[in-house]
Amino acid sequence: MHNIVIAGHGIAGLTAGDTLRRQGFEGTLTIIGEDPHPTYSRPALSKAALDPTADLMDTILPTTTHDTHHTTTIHGCVTGVDADAGVVTLADGIQVPYDGLIIATGTRARRFTDDPNEYTLRTLDDAAALRSRLSTKPSVTIIGGGPLG
Repeated sequence: MHNIVIAGHGIAGLTAGDTLRRQGFEGTLTIIGEDPHPTYSRPALSKAALDPTADLMDTILPTTTHDTHHTTTIHGCVTGVDADAGVVTLADGIQVPYDGLIIATGTRARRFTDDPNEYTLRTLDDAAALRSRLSTKPSVTIIGGGPLG
């Protein structure tokens, strides 16, 4: 393999890229992610959102960068994979060829309504919106019993 695409630039994608370089992969490494922010720690993000004195940017993780790991980062959303042709397609129509593909896209938070007072906590932008809303001290119902809930 000479050209690996990692779909997803969260912690799983970041770890995959770091591991490939540590294991001696010297080919082209392209990381694609739709979040406009650098990779951040989601568990730390949920705690920072609730602490008005915390800086949300402190949740940013050290990243696989072009300078340290010779990667290309593309901000975009993968909407299709043609495994036979070895190409991923982005929402804007750009096609990125690969001969190795790692899918590390994670999941999306599921909304139950379109009510603007319903918040999810999955991204840095979600945390900022939630923090802003919590500053008004509203009544809160939490749905989700996992570590983030």
